[in-house]
Amino acid sequence: MRTARRRSVCANCRIRAAEFQLICASFDGGTQDVLEHPRPARTRGSAAGRPGTEGATSPRDQLFRQNDTADRAALIITGRCRVLWQGERGRTTYLATRRDGDLVGEVALLDGGRRNATVRALTDTYVRWYSREAFEALLTNHSAILRKLLNSANSRLKESDHQQIAITSAPAQVRLARLLLRLAEAEGVSTDGDTEIRDVSRQDLGDWTGMGRDAASRGITRLQERGLIGTTRARRRIVITDLAGLRRHALASADD
Repeated sequence: MRTARRRSVCANCRIRAAEFQLICASFDGGTQDVLEHPRPARTRGSAAGRPGTEGATSPRDQLFRQNDTADRAALIITGRCRVLWQGERGRTTYLATRRDGDLVGEVALLDGGRRNATVRALTDTYVRWYSREAFEALLTNHSAILRKLLNSANSRLKESDHQQIAITSAPAQVRLARLLLRLAEAEGVSTDGDTEIRDVSRQDLGDWTGMGRDAASRGITRLQERGLIGTTRARRRIVITDLAGLRRHALASADD
């Protein structure tokens, strides 16, 4: 009995240590080292559970929905998710893209309020869920996680403010170029030398830049005429043919 109990305690210690390493890695730029540890079987769905419970989501599935009560956080193991703010009349604002190693949903979990944004999967995404109780226990037992969490939240807030100012302060055509550049750097998929942005419509671009759909469509046409963007028959996709040129255009002051 004593041997069995000792083994159980040791196993729990290893689990806590792995969870500590996993969360810390999310603030240090990735989970490469942690992913070498054995992981439990993945389960389909989004139910929160014990520390380390993993779940799979499909593209366009929502991990978190704006205004919902916060009851869990998630660490993205693999995949990419888009963070959107839902405004009036169904309009959205692009906030950020989160990917492998990023922790999402933790701020609302800590302040006990409701979600202030929607997090939606862009790709097949595997996450490790943390219930409120499990996450609070980790913070209580590991003060280093709390410090990293606060630093991360502060950095994300500054990044978001900077990006919003960079986009909204520019003329319409430059706003569009800056948004496309940001999406390309955060989500772009390399295809035959081009960079493809997926799951984005003209309406999205119009909402996210404040231009409106028609103006965004005209802006896309002008970027195509400059040779920065190609044409594609695929719906909800943008193909950037000259990423360096788009970057120069986005960072330059517009004269039109």
